[in-house]
Amino acid sequence: MPLLAAGLGAGVALAAPATTTTSTTGTTGTTTARTGTTTAPRTGPAAPAPATTGTTTTGTTTAPRDPGGPPRLSALRLPKVITAQQGHARFLVGVRTRTTSTVQVQVFAAKDNRLIRTVATAQPHAPGRVYFLIEATTEQRFQIPAGVYRLRLQATDAQGRTSPIVRGSFRLKLTTPRGRMDAFTVPLFPALARQLSIPPGGQLVAAAAPGGAAVRAGLRRGDVITSLNGATVESPGAWQAALRSVPAEKPVPIEYRRGTEVRQATLALSPDWTPVADFQPAFKVILEREPRVLAYQLAAARQRIDADKPDEAQALLDEWPAAFRRTAIGQLLQGEILLAKDDTKGALGAYNRAVKADPELGAAQLGRGLALSRLGRTAEAATAFASAQELDPGDAVAAAFRAYALLATDQPEPALESANRAVALDRLYEDGPIARGLALLAANRRVDGVKALRQGLILLADPERAQQLITENLEPNDP
Repeated sequence: MPLLAAGLGAGVALAAPATTTTSTTGTTGTTTARTGTTTAPRTGPAAPAPATTGTTTTGTTTAPRDPGGPPRLSALRLPKVITAQQGHARFLVGVRTRTTSTVQVQVFAAKDNRLIRTVATAQPHAPGRVYFLIEATTEQRFQIPAGVYRLRLQATDAQGRTSPIVRGSFRLKLTTPRGRMDAFTVPLFPALARQLSIPPGGQLVAAAAPGGAAVRAGLRRGDVITSLNGATVESPGAWQAALRSVPAEKPVPIEYRRGTEVRQATLALSPDWTPVADFQPAFKVILEREPRVLAYQLAAARQRIDADKPDEAQALLDEWPAAFRRTAIGQLLQGEILLAKDDTKGALGAYNRAVKADPELGAAQLGRGLALSRLGRTAEAATAFASAQELDPGDAVAAAFRAYALLATDQPEPALESANRAVALDRLYEDGPIARGLALLAANRRVDGVKALRQGLILLADPERAQQLITENLEPNDP
């Protein structure tokens, strides 16, 4: 489920990132993965990820006064060993600057002293803690290999004076990359199951990449996945958590239904930096052959939203029979399309109609919460997210976003409880520890809050949102 970068309140655009990548003199020559180039198929509504909740400090931090004089860096914070998932490796570097200055970090391969990448603050940074979230990649976005790396940090002030160099080193250890499912699925909501005359629950395979891992495992269109890698995936939330935990290129068990028959197989997925299959041609054929199957109509439209073409998704929805468009599924899809087009009020109306048509549709309650959050109606959003949690107890997204909404209404203790639930449900979902960190900071538990926030930032792939969290939440609370 890709997360759109928008604030919890008004949904305004985020501030520009405070760090920028500058130059490199070469590549590692032995890279193993390319990151950030593809988008995984989504099985739920696009969620606008909150940037902050207004919790910027615990109320006791005072910004250091600039003492003047030449720049100086101290108190380097860098783990000796960084263990990260291949294709998703990033690390935090912290340092304290004595005076207002621009801070630069260079990363070198220790083996041959080759410069891998350079990052710097985009503008002079006030005295105090400076943090960088650095992707463990080359400038060409290729994963750097496991090994030892050295850091060189230096500050420069407005007069061109430079600080003594601060040096550090770390060993990068890479774990197995994440696998990418090469079949497009939709949750088998009860309404979809009734039309197909099959039991609800699980993930309906709407299309599968020809010759891909899903096809090699025996999956076909119309099959219903009920378990993946030992985890039951009866609900959308459980499916998302399972997808994030599947290792690449390692056979994992999968269980699915074909009609009334339950089948088991093994599935070996490609790494998630591989290109996403283009399912649009397949859906064109599928809709021509089975135009009355609502599940395939939903999948085809969602695929266009994933391709960042909501207008094409709207065109597909407009072709549905009027009776289909009025259903809870039709209104759920309408809400997702309008949210993708930033028509938040229209999306809220569609989600409201979906909930009215089917009060048990958890995805519609989640959508309501997202729309209400964008509109600044956070108390109502918290209630909607709570309903989504009740309807899908395995949904870490609903739990984390409820925590954000509770924080925005000054309820840190229940927010912390909801954030803890998100972390327990899916340890690889970045908004769980981020929401937990913000809740701990709001409860004046600074040490624990900083630790949780750092854990979440390591998982966060959105550099602009990460920098906003660093600037507004991490740096002020970790002086």
